[in-house]
Amino acid sequence: MSIQTMNRTVSPFSSRVLDVDESLTVATFARMGELKRRGADLISLVAGEPDFDTPANVKKAAIEAINKGCTKYTAPASGLPELRQAIARKLKRENNLDYDPSQIVVTCGAKQVIFDAVVALINPGDEAIIPSPFWVSYADQVRLMGGRPVILKTSGETGFRLTPRALANAITPRTKIILLNSPCNPTGEVYTHGELGALGDVIADAGIFVISDEIYEKIIYEPARHVSIAAVHPGAGCRTLIVNGFSKAYAMTGWRVGYGAGPPELMRLIAKVQSQETTNTCTISQYAAIEALTGTQERVETMRAAFRERRDLIVARLNRLPGVTCRLPQGAFYAFPNVSGLYGERVRNDVELTDYLLEEAMTGCVPGSGFGSGDHLRFSYAASLPTIHEAMDRIEDAVSRI
Repeated sequence: MSIQTMNRTVSPFSSRVLDVDESLTVATFARMGELKRRGADLISLVAGEPDFDTPANVKKAAIEAINKGCTKYTAPASGLPELRQAIARKLKRENNLDYDPSQIVVTCGAKQVIFDAVVALINPGDEAIIPSPFWVSYADQVRLMGGRPVILKTSGETGFRLTPRALANAITPRTKIILLNSPCNPTGEVYTHGELGALGDVIADAGIFVISDEIYEKIIYEPARHVSIAAVHPGAGCRTLIVNGFSKAYAMTGWRVGYGAGPPELMRLIAKVQSQETTNTCTISQYAAIEALTGTQERVETMRAAFRERRDLIVARLNRLPGVTCRLPQGAFYAFPNVSGLYGERVRNDVELTDYLLEEAMTGCVPGSGFGSGDHLRFSYAASLPTIHEAMDRIEDAVSRI
């Protein structure tokens, strides 16, 4: 669409937005929903959300907040003081990180704090280093602000981990930030203490910022252990934004509560962006989040145990398929198999294979190209064991006919 103005044709819309793709996971999830509404017998292994209900104590806290009339704007916009204090205590207790509540901003989900940080840090032409495979929104959020995503490919042979040498070679005078995600969506890989320390040496020497997405920190499987780069390497930690939230660990995706913690000057800018953007996160959701942090953690452990059992099942079934190999994820709730051995005349790439499985196996997953790796598909195992068994039976039959 364009309009004619003063003998020149101009688009009425922002070129930055036009150049950005819709989130592939959101688009795939929407397509599955539409097909289900039409009556299709589909199994969805698409959604990046737990299939468990929000814990009862958390829902009760929200209801009590409503009944008490806690339904107004929060002051300050960066979050309820009680919630930011609870987050600060959590970061000290669980992550060995010291943040004053003034260094914490509560946002409408972890996605918002990442975007607000990009707004605060990226000028047109600035570069953001993003290890691949990566969560679908990182690169496009950088592009929206006129920045240039620098995608560094990793592979299953190296555990999908970025090496210090690769990072050092990618840094230029225009490099502003690096985005790290551990446990990772989509691979489920977890950086070790030593690996983060080595990356921290490079980051500290370069003086760049780190956005450390730790939203899956509680969904992790022994012997893997979550550690934050901010706790491992003080030189990098002083320029690190910790990103976390309540969606995954507490099954609160729809409540939209996330948070960031970082250096005071950066957090002031993030708070400023939020003040012009959403004002504050839903007040009722914030009271629920306080209970999530301070109340019983029993449901967190129950979910993690269930996810581990599901992980073991789906990975074993995927590795039984000819032409498919799948690493055992250390965290999150995604399997990310290499399916390039299935490519040929019938299906030539990950998008065609996703469409084939949807049509022939009535099972939905997400193409790996949306995460920067077209040799893979992403399967969410946030589904019951019987559902995973049925999905894999269907996939096994469909794959046998390729």
